Amino acid sequence: MLDETINLLEELDNASKIHILERDDIDALMLEFAKRIITTLRIERVNVWLFNQDKDAIISIGEYDLRTHQFSKNSALHQKDFPAYFKAIQENKILLAPNIYTHPSTFQFNEVYSKPNDIISLMDIPLRIGGELIGVICFEKTGNVERVFSEKEQTFALSISLVLASNLEARHRRAAQYKLDHLLKEKDLLIQEINHRVKNNFSILISLLRLSRQQGKTTDPKIILEEYEQRIFSMLKIQDMLCESNTHTNINLSDYISELVKEFKSSYPEIASSVKQSIKQISCDLPSKIAIHLGLIVTEIFLNSIKHAYPANNKYQIEILLQEDTAHTVCLKIGDNGTGFDFLENQKDSSVGLSLIKDLADGMDVKATYPSKKNNFYEFIFKATPSVIQ
Repeated sequence: MLDETINLLEELDNASKIHILERDDIDALMLEFAKRIITTLRIERVNVWLFNQDKDAIISIGEYDLRTHQFSKNSALHQKDFPAYFKAIQENKILLAPNIYTHPSTFQFNEVYSKPNDIISLMDIPLRIGGELIGVICFEKTGNVERVFSEKEQTFALSISLVLASNLEARHRRAAQYKLDHLLKEKDLLIQEINHRVKNNFSILISLLRLSRQQGKTTDPKIILEEYEQRIFSMLKIQDMLCESNTHTNINLSDYISELVKEFKSSYPEIASSVKQSIKQISCDLPSKIAIHLGLIVTEIFLNSIKHAYPANNKYQIEILLQEDTAHTVCLKIGDNGTGFDFLENQKDSSVGLSLIKDLADGMDVKATYPSKKNNFYEFIFKATPSVIQ
């Protein structure tokens, strides 16, 4: 029975002050509540249970037993196993069971909960936040002497539930605020990254235009526009793929190369059947800057091949292969069956394409092998960065 010398209002006031303690550890909060309540109500066990997302189970966030001084959590009680109890607590009322073994709402606990914990009586108080039932706080008497909780005790327990719910709500708000602050910081960083990326893309386009003006040999506006259309597409596709990704900073290499090949086939249907591709699905992500460099390289190789190897070759073929070279490297290989040429020699006195390929490759951490008269393939080997699991 309740010790009449205990001032419940004073105890309630003390309990209400727990939430101003600067504690991030929810276990410490639960333990503090439990010890105060057990002493005040002269019981042996106090538990706090919250509904799961589907409201078909309750999970403990704190279970304290005075007899063993043990604190535990994460036990689960499922509605399918205890339908009578769940029906009772979902009515959102105080549940009083002087004898847990015979009460119609709690008798289903007998073998799996009541007997193992030696519980004889309980009082369960609903926990609400914003009027919504979120769980229960359970006050349990052990032994074989039944306990009938008085109206005064019920009022105290109900008040305790309000204090605890208020504390949980405050912690939930702080967690939501922290998440919001983190998302806002991420947003600011993302905007900075996008601005940087846009400036970088325009800088690349300006550099390409300057190279064309200084070194370009083609004067046909149609050809020039077609070439720039492909170059811009390779950059635009990166933006599309970044928007679709969760990270907004990296794109999957295999997907990107596949999209580039798909676009070339669409833009040049006359050579679509001559494109032989073997693009393995590799778990490898590329930062946007590296992806832009690589995309422009692939674009220039395709454009040069179509311009120089295709026109006089009835059996024209261009191949593109992407595969893991080792556990930590990836190999991209592109070439056609045209007459061989010495890349490094031609690059010294050639149009924009070859100089651009060399400059872009030099700007990446990549091992590059260029065509020679005996080998008509470009080969790029670079370190694989594992894709982020999303």
